[in-house]
Amino acid sequence: MTLKRGALIGFQVVLAILVGLAIREVWLARSGNDTTVGPAPETVGVEAHVTPSVHVFGEPIVATVEVVADATAIKPETIRVETDFEPYEIAGTPTVDRSVVDGIARVVFRYPLRCLGEGCDAAEARGIAEFPEGFVRYRFVEGSGPGRQLLEWPSVEVASRVTPADLEAVRWRASETALPATTMRIGPIALAIVLLALAAALVGVAIWLARRLWRTEPEDDVVDTGPVRSPLERALGLALADAHNGAAPAERRRALERLARELATVDQPGLADDARALAWSPSPASNDEIAGFARRVEDATGAVVA
Repeated sequence: MTLKRGALIGFQVVLAILVGLAIREVWLARSGNDTTVGPAPETVGVEAHVTPSVHVFGEPIVATVEVVADATAIKPETIRVETDFEPYEIAGTPTVDRSVVDGIARVVFRYPLRCLGEGCDAAEARGIAEFPEGFVRYRFVEGSGPGRQLLEWPSVEVASRVTPADLEAVRWRASETALPATTMRIGPIALAIVLLALAAALVGVAIWLARRLWRTEPEDDVVDTGPVRSPLERALGLALADAHNGAAPAERRRALERLARELATVDQPGLADDARALAWSPSPASNDEIAGFARRVEDATGAVVA
């Protein structure tokens, strides 16, 4: 409960402070005594000029802003310029010189400019270029509120590099006489017929190539001409192959067991029992034993092993 009461009291204190600040701002706004933002004409002087004031198209110029302020009322390090030189562009690195002598701060901003594009060329013999208005911003020594002064640039005259005498001396190649009638080697109708014929020929070639590429020869059926062996013959051949190839005893036993099942299928129970006895004898059947048993199976059943 104590923690909750302390948090509630702290919230009420913060809320009271915020309400007091809001009432103060409203009162200052209505009374016109806002000391946080505003100009100070008696403590700040601003002068702007462009050198040279008359220049030809493409020639570099320098725009300068001189600010003189009372260092006891204005912080010299906070003085800055916000301006735009459109359609001119900054052609180098701007410089700032700050100095304070006997409580008077003098800050000089220099901007090297040049314009080579449309909008700053001379109109007829001489044109006028005007920069947009800007601001000089700063902060007061007492309090953290900002101030500002309006920055107005003088007009700049742009002279043309071409004189009327230069224009008169140019030998123009244009002619006011009528141009001859247009001629053509082939008429539009004949050209259309030729193009249609070529298009039809290309379509025919494309169809012919497509048929050549997509046409496939039917494959002949594969006919197995080899003899068809019965399951008993395959089982007998597997047992003989394992014996001749030196297969492991486990492989030989499985081959003989399969042979026994096939013998039982063809109604040879006696041979089937002999095959199982040979398969699961304590010692693995030898090659001779398997070969001899295979001859008995061939004689009894007529099976043939290639």
